[in-house]
Amino acid sequence: MSRAKPSGIAADIAKKMAGKRDPQQEQEVLDWIQTITGEALPSGEYEDILRDGVVLCKLMNCLRPGSIKKIHSKGQAFVLMQNIEAFQKAAQAYGVPKEDVFQTVDLWERRNIPTVTQSIFALGRTAQTHPEFNGPVLGPKLADKNVREFTEEQLKAGESTIGLQMGFNKGATQAGMSMGKGRMIID
Repeated sequence: MSRAKPSGIAADIAKKMAGKRDPQQEQEVLDWIQTITGEALPSGEYEDILRDGVVLCKLMNCLRPGSIKKIHSKGQAFVLMQNIEAFQKAAQAYGVPKEDVFQTVDLWERRNIPTVTQSIFALGRTAQTHPEFNGPVLGPKLADKNVREFTEEQLKAGESTIGLQMGFNKGATQAGMSMGKGRMIID
């Protein structure tokens, strides 16, 4: 890569980002992808395996066949980055919230690999909501709605309760309190 080595605050940020990486989660993601696609993944570092977007596009096509029409296996940087962008669009169309999808530079320039991992976990959670998906689970299951119904009597009883956020100090006020010496202005 032709990027200069970060120094100063940029180095601190890079160090903090590297500290957020979880090798166990990364291996879990790779195992999940390999199981879904049925193909052996290339050897190498986690970010290098995913970097060109080919593996991600194949994953998306296994989850929703035909969602990515053209996968570029070779070419210059901007051509391979199109794979990542195609994966992002297909993931959003599949139901992954936009907020959970990583940015292209996070993977391509290796700026924020933990975000890439979390995005794939979000894809795994979303896949569990699709009835046609019967593959392995990745990450926790999305929460189901828990609709509660209250009677009028219960709602009225709740109106007379003072919540703890409002505070409860039995009528105390700040009257008479002194917080140190008053301000003295001398001409």
